[in-house]
Amino acid sequence: MSFTATRPGLAATIGRPIDAWFERERDGRAVAILLLLFVAVWTLFHVVARASVDLNPDMTEAYAWGRHPSAGYYKHPPLSALMAAAWFAIFPAADWSFNLLAMVNAAIALFAIDRIAKLYLSGDKRLLVLLLLLLMPFYQFHSQRFGANPVLLATWPIATYCFLRAFQTRGLGWSVAAGVAAAAAMLGKYYSIFLIGAFAAAIVLHPARWTYLRSPSPWISAIAGLIVLAPHLIWLQTATLTPFEYAYLAHRDATLGGIIVSIGTYLLGGLAYVALPIAVYALVVRPDRRLLTQTVWPSDPDRRMVVVLLAAQLLLPALSAPFVGIELSSLWTMQSWFLLPIVLLMPDAAIVPRSRAVYVAALVAAISAFALLAAAPAFAWLRHVHGSKHGEAYYRLLSDEIMREWHRYTDRPLTIVMGSGVEAITFYSPDHPDAVPDFNRNVAPWVTPDRIRREGYVVMCDNPICIPETERRAATEPRAVRRDYQLSRRYLGREGPPSVRIIVVVVPPAPPGDGPK
Repeated sequence: MSFTATRPGLAATIGRPIDAWFERERDGRAVAILLLLFVAVWTLFHVVARASVDLNPDMTEAYAWGRHPSAGYYKHPPLSALMAAAWFAIFPAADWSFNLLAMVNAAIALFAIDRIAKLYLSGDKRLLVLLLLLLMPFYQFHSQRFGANPVLLATWPIATYCFLRAFQTRGLGWSVAAGVAAAAAMLGKYYSIFLIGAFAAAIVLHPARWTYLRSPSPWISAIAGLIVLAPHLIWLQTATLTPFEYAYLAHRDATLGGIIVSIGTYLLGGLAYVALPIAVYALVVRPDRRLLTQTVWPSDPDRRMVVVLLAAQLLLPALSAPFVGIELSSLWTMQSWFLLPIVLLMPDAAIVPRSRAVYVAALVAAISAFALLAAAPAFAWLRHVHGSKHGEAYYRLLSDEIMREWHRYTDRPLTIVMGSGVEAITFYSPDHPDAVPDFNRNVAPWVTPDRIRREGYVVMCDNPICIPETERRAATEPRAVRRDYQLSRRYLGREGPPSVRIIVVVVPPAPPGDGPK
């Protein structure tokens, strides 16, 4: 029986369109409607919520890398940068288009999860999987900081779906797809080794493991994956600075005690992220002990495989952390939770009446409406009044100042910017100069000494670490012009807090005929 048939008045008025949406699951349009609304609402949310600041540094970094497509970059494998390069080959370099990319990536993740859900669930429960996911903060909020971590939101479900289909069918197409998708996840971030480890654990614990392992399927997947990874593996042999070295430098101070504490916060913090969808599940399903037992360890081996995949993705990082010497963050669980709603709703005894399903959808809609109409403007104002962690309020202002100063001395485009936070100048400057972070040309091999001399460059420094090199260049470059800035952004008629002191050194291009120094 439909929801509206049993609910009078306001409840029926609110529930009628949601009830009709659930009915569209049969023809496949319900998921499409949800994903289109998701992208539209949450892109607009981030445009409004970040109206008083500029893009996060992770995003401008991906853009700067994408200006020079490569098989790898010094911090991470190349997938996020290559995605940004493909996106901005079509869309303009603007905040709204980057926010749209981030939400499209999250929508792709939700679509892939729906494909997995369709293998085990149907009807209202299939749609409830997506609704419960939207009660987590990952797809609406954390996905906005597009980069190596949010890319995993999409690559892990895609790889998992292809793996499950390959295991079930052992067909050539799905075997190739599983290898390619797993390799793509690795090209997003090496953390995806835990996803591949989860696949291995799921195979070993499945009764049909030998049937699968004796078939060509896993070997086809392995070959396909290695072919996709080959350019990156070759790059690792030639790069002067690799993500492995960067990870070592970033985590070399980790102690065993700190790692053990981080494991606890990783697990507890991860559970806190999913507390709301678990509470909603408990209210709408009302599981008893027998149902919880079936949920945790299903009798059907194919469904049990999904539980193993979820558990392994979450636990393998915690088990390996003391051995690899890395402190964990609870945020690193975000790409691992996508199977949770499927696991919770998979048992046949997990029955959800339509009326309760409608209430869950109404809750998600209400949260989305509140976020767009009230929270987004409030976030924008708070960011303006209290400032931003990375100085995002000043990126566009500083870019404008740098371009004005540059064109005082030359009419040529600015092509190189060095120092701290320079990827933001790459994005916001209309010339989109190449970035050399921390003056390290090893991380930007396309910036050669000859280019630096011929084309000139700008140095930007906003922290004490880069001051000595900035001062050295200002003193030794004969054409150098130094300027100091302290910027303040105006939003809704109010001045925000001033920036730290920012040093800018402009070194115009060498005159024709000048030889190398």
